[in-house]
Amino acid sequence: MQTSKWGFAMVEMVHLVALALLGGAVLVIDLRLLGLILKGESARAIGRDLSRLLIGSLVLMVVSGAALVSEEAGKCYFSPAFRWKMALLGTAVVFYFTLHRWALLHTDKGTPTLWCRTAAVISLTLWLGVGVAGRAIGLL
Repeated sequence: MQTSKWGFAMVEMVHLVALALLGGAVLVIDLRLLGLILKGESARAIGRDLSRLLIGSLVLMVVSGAALVSEEAGKCYFSPAFRWKMALLGTAVVFYFTLHRWALLHTDKGTPTLWCRTAAVISLTLWLGVGVAGRAIGLL
């Protein structure tokens, strides 16, 4: 990418499109867990239907993010925002594949339980933190 005029910009564009897809999937799943949207649909079914999109966009983000970091390794190494982003990303991924999935699997079409609502709020907070920390890398 160092010798390309558009290489970095293209990889960053892929990263941001993947972020939008991931954010949209997380938002729909978590708003359903909160009982705010798609009340006639099962949260489990929505989570299952969006899981491929979520996982695919997450993989795309990690691959494109690694390429971006390879171009700005020094900047990222010394950036507290980058460290926060990586910590929040790791926490969000582990949370999604463990407790969040458990909450999705133990829901029905009825009123969301306290645990489902809590899992949704934690998930939204973690993913929002990843985005904010990522944006802060360019600002700090």
